Amino acid sequence: MTKRPKYDPDKNSAGCYAAAIEAKRQRGDTHYPEAKERAPDPVTDRQMKRLKRALDRKLREAGHG
Repeated sequence: MTKRPKYDPDKNSAGCYAAAIEAKRQRGDTHYPEAKERAPDPVTDRQMKRLKRALDRKLREAGHG
């Protein structure tokens, strides 16, 4: 029995997107959205920084850092 490769959803998603864009180009479409980077949400960014500080503090207190 052959071993199946592990499924990678990120790789699958990127491949599907690239295939869809290529199909649109071959079909002759000239307008399709370009991939954009999302601006970080300031509230989420602030919460993540707070959580990171708390984790660093807990690790220091436990003697792991």
